[in-house]
Amino acid sequence: MPFPGGGPAPGPVKTTALKSKILNIATPNSYIVRLQPPPLVNALLASRGIIYSIDGQNIEFRCHRTSLPGTSFLTHSVSSDIQGQVEEIPYRRGYDTEITMSFIVDPDYKVVSFFESWQDFMSGMADGGADNLAAYYGVGATYRPNYYDDYIADIFITKFEKDTGTDIKSNRKQKPEIEVNLLKAYPKLIAPIELSYGPAGEFLNMDVTMGYSRYVKRRITTT
Repeated sequence: MPFPGGGPAPGPVKTTALKSKILNIATPNSYIVRLQPPPLVNALLASRGIIYSIDGQNIEFRCHRTSLPGTSFLTHSVSSDIQGQVEEIPYRRGYDTEITMSFIVDPDYKVVSFFESWQDFMSGMADGGADNLAAYYGVGATYRPNYYDDYIADIFITKFEKDTGTDIKSNRKQKPEIEVNLLKAYPKLIAPIELSYGPAGEFLNMDVTMGYSRYVKRRITTT
């Protein structure tokens, strides 16, 4: 009985063809993020001097490190169907529920205030109508978190390559993009910000872990 299928057969490949296939690569440093907090959080931000329609893009551009989310399958082991074999049968898709974004802090500390204010709203220290921050200096301060639906938002990460969206030359093809929509996202964790007497050229970094329920990823093409 002949062996089913077959592996790839070796053969000659031109150097020019090899270069065009291997050296034409995607780079990790071309991406943009869109945070777009929900309306009540936006109202609190505005009361603290951060207007998302004005300051939001500057904050988003300062995201100098993040990642595209991953996914996996939960499996069930089947060991009794075929003697000597154990098969892992997928039965449910699982999603990462956290993603970390690193931001370069601006000299006005709007990046810090942006995420701190979002979390203040989540915890009930403030709401869209009034800033209750002063009340939390007291010893008997209590927290009453706001509703989940009022502080979650869909955020986006768009991965692209250079020259995307341009048509400077008629023979230049617009390159595809990858758009990731993180659903029901919110700032779950703000990491400690490290301070030190280091070189003058260093920048203040802020790591924020965004929680979310799942994501939708799509490849965007121009054709």
